[in-house]
Amino acid sequence: MKSDIKLGFREGQMTIADLGKGTKREMPFSTVESISVFGQAQLSTQLIRECIARDVPIIYYSDDGHYFGKVESFDRIDPIRHKMQMYASDDSTFSLGIARSIVDAKVRNSLTYLLRRSDVYVFTDKELQPLGHSIQRIQECTSIDELMGYEGNAARTYFQCLSRLLPDEFAFSGRSARPPKDPFNSMLSFGYSIYFRTIIGAIERAGLHPYFSFLHQLKFGHAALASDLIEAFRAPVIDAAIVDFAWSGDVHPNDFYHNDAGAVYMKRGVAKELSGYLSGIALEKHAYYLHFGDRRKYSFRVALDTMIRSLIIAIEQKDPSLYLPFLWVPEDRD
Repeated sequence: MKSDIKLGFREGQMTIADLGKGTKREMPFSTVESISVFGQAQLSTQLIRECIARDVPIIYYSDDGHYFGKVESFDRIDPIRHKMQMYASDDSTFSLGIARSIVDAKVRNSLTYLLRRSDVYVFTDKELQPLGHSIQRIQECTSIDELMGYEGNAARTYFQCLSRLLPDEFAFSGRSARPPKDPFNSMLSFGYSIYFRTIIGAIERAGLHPYFSFLHQLKFGHAALASDLIEAFRAPVIDAAIVDFAWSGDVHPNDFYHNDAGAVYMKRGVAKELSGYLSGIALEKHAYYLHFGDRRKYSFRVALDTMIRSLIIAIEQKDPSLYLPFLWVPEDRD
């Protein structure tokens, strides 16, 4: 929602008024899954109450995509499942088993994506060797710290390679998140933020707590389990979408600005364009496979829910091998 939009609720319909254009329309509230608010858009008290009653989250962002917070119902809280999850996260052996699967899936999916983009650049064995080395050593790691070391090495190599897949005007020297220092990193951070919030919502709907994790450390204000679960989706879903967006011609370096601290952010128009593009990618079934032994096609949301269900089974059975992370088996490019 942009800042000149006003939403309301009346007789089962969500009302949408565009104050800039002077137009009004309605849509069935039953079709609304969530509401994302960018900037100063207005929501009526009636609509907010209806969202809470029907468990439709309202998520607030700044104009440039910074996450502020959300409004949602607490009816889905499952304290028994939360307790089991907390005990599991304190079990170092269990956590290491889950963490290995998380990092293994992330690195394998990163390597698969780079290899798949031979239409843009053909990587040499030497360029990709650190990724293969990390995959070989992950299952031998005996601590989270050791595991994070291999994950970090693989990530540095991956982002160095990823820049080769971009148009010259969006090439970058490496990942910079806080703050993003170039347009492509700005788009990456924006995309990760959108999917991160979607993952938090899926975690909470499944009765888990987003703060108790297995790979990322527990700390104040950090939904660490969402950080765990987003890892496998970064390269094949988010990064792939943003690389394609960079090539689309719909975004240019002059669509970004520097703030006083030197951070680079998207202007509101391109942020809205990218948000819509990423939302469409999340719904596509033909974009990738989820390899749970069935080789069926899944949308991102179904893949995420399936992955979370396997995590719940692993926690309940106290067996980390039952966790089935997202492993991407791509179709041939058109």
